[in-house]
Amino acid sequence: MTQATKTTPGPRLSLGRRALDGAAVAGALYAAAKLWPFGVAKLQGTGGSLQGFRQIGTAFGVDPTAFRLFVGAQEVAVSLALGATLLAVVLPRLLPRLLPRVTQLGALGLVATMAGALATELIVRPGQQDWLVRLALALLGVGLVLSVWALRRFGLPRLPGRALPSSPAPATQHAH
Repeated sequence: MTQATKTTPGPRLSLGRRALDGAAVAGALYAAAKLWPFGVAKLQGTGGSLQGFRQIGTAFGVDPTAFRLFVGAQEVAVSLALGATLLAVVLPRLLPRLLPRVTQLGALGLVATMAGALATELIVRPGQQDWLVRLALALLGVGLVLSVWALRRFGLPRLPGRALPSSPAPATQHAH
């Protein structure tokens, strides 16, 4: 006769915490779904990305194709990282050190991406498209909220083997 292994359930999350996590996951998936097609179009060289990156390349003095591919890859990576938010919340024991950090990078990456998109659309490109500005502003807002949530939910990243000082070290007195 074998003895069944007992598993102790983890602490139950409060209704408020579950609602907040659910809203964060929904926001992350919304942002990923909006950002993904833009990144794929840039990587494929389709849509309006070719003309836009020619303008940007001229303004910055960079190769427009290389810059388009870099931005497209970055947008796809941010989309995937935002998708990891679902796994980090629903399956917290799956890669417990990696998924929270990927979630944080996705949220912060979304902020950086949208700040760059807004700056480019408003400053570099002549005759910006209002719908792109509205979308970038909305995603910037989602990214800011997600960043705060992810840093509070999962804590500040720490380097392995490094502890944050709890208090400043007392000054040593030297006899002269």
